[in-house]
Amino acid sequence: MKHFLLLCLICTALTQVNGQLSITASTTRNLSVEWQVVTENFITHRRTDFLRYGTSGVIDYVFSMKNETIRFRPAVQFMLANSVFKQHYFQASAVGVQGNIEVALSPKLNKEGKKKPIRPFLQLSPGISLVSFRYEHPKDDVNNIIVLNKSHSISPNIGASLFFELKLSPLLTIAPAAGLRYYYQLQWKGFTESVTKGKMSGTYDHTNWKQLNFGLRVGLNLK
Repeated sequence: MKHFLLLCLICTALTQVNGQLSITASTTRNLSVEWQVVTENFITHRRTDFLRYGTSGVIDYVFSMKNETIRFRPAVQFMLANSVFKQHYFQASAVGVQGNIEVALSPKLNKEGKKKPIRPFLQLSPGISLVSFRYEHPKDDVNNIIVLNKSHSISPNIGASLFFELKLSPLLTIAPAAGLRYYYQLQWKGFTESVTKGKMSGTYDHTNWKQLNFGLRVGLNLK
């Protein structure tokens, strides 16, 4: 009996839910205050952008009810940012999952009862990511690259974005998007000691990472 009820629930869900597989590519502008402070004081000796620019990508699958007002969009997210100053190389990369919830900001139909060609959506996206860090510097004598510091951090994060979905055909949609993402207390173990060559330890190993995203989502409607 239980298996029959479960089968009924699955069949009901399949008749109620629409699917859309989407890929989003974004350029990012990042801010990491604490890490920038220590690199400015011990490496650049002047104000400079540290891990300021990067890229990110999202692969997701959206579940939407027939009224298409609220949608659930689980996703896998990727991020990469790097900085180069003379012979110093820094890199931050991340992979994680998100449980995105989207709310339509306008009705599906216009006053004439026709489908609107463009609909705005607001998305709230809590997630968790594995963030990896790398700091490289060449040896002075033979110029071989050595890895001075590598670290990993598990970071809860949350984001919000606004996008405008344009349906090009029954199969294809595109959506320009802009959003913010906040990584709480990222930890780069040994960062301060590596950058200051042992003069300081642990002071600037943590930061709150703020990320501004501008991108384009391409969606393939599967039903």
